[in-house]
Amino acid sequence: MDYSDGVKYTLFRLLLMIGCGAVGVAAGKLLLWAAASVMPASWLTLKEFLVTDQAGSVTAAIVMAAMLGRVFYDDGKKHAAYENWDAILVSITHIVMLIVYFVPVIFYNPNDITRGMEFAYYLFYFPCRWLVLAFGMDLKAAAALGILLILGVQFALYMLSYTRYKKKHPVSFLPRESES
Repeated sequence: MDYSDGVKYTLFRLLLMIGCGAVGVAAGKLLLWAAASVMPASWLTLKEFLVTDQAGSVTAAIVMAAMLGRVFYDDGKKHAAYENWDAILVSITHIVMLIVYFVPVIFYNPNDITRGMEFAYYLFYFPCRWLVLAFGMDLKAAAALGILLILGVQFALYMLSYTRYKKKHPVSFLPRESES
């Protein structure tokens, strides 16, 4: 994989992370709210649980991890099949994703923030909000730990897919005989 392909790979994975986060927020807020609204009145406790921020945030994190997991699982299989595995590129991509997700929270100051920016931070870090609500963590620590958990799952799925494909198709990884 050459340099421009590596940059494209990293940028597309960044866009996918942001898109998967948006889909996760939609699933955690809108879909759970819609599911709670069609439940019978006798299920009041479940309905109240589904509309809490904690349940929505956990759902958003799971959706984000599942969607990105599918992408990186497929990447591992493709990189194994086409023999263009680049562990450095995948590691750099994960580090850049971590940086892009974490750096904005460094500038978060709840005492000096507008309502619009507060809402933007709320949406962007919604998949990690369950750590704040469940464990009382600071938003910075929750964002770092939350994205590390999600990206750790992605890297594990990538490696699992790569090694699984390599074991199923060992012939394609044998050294080629040189022609005389």
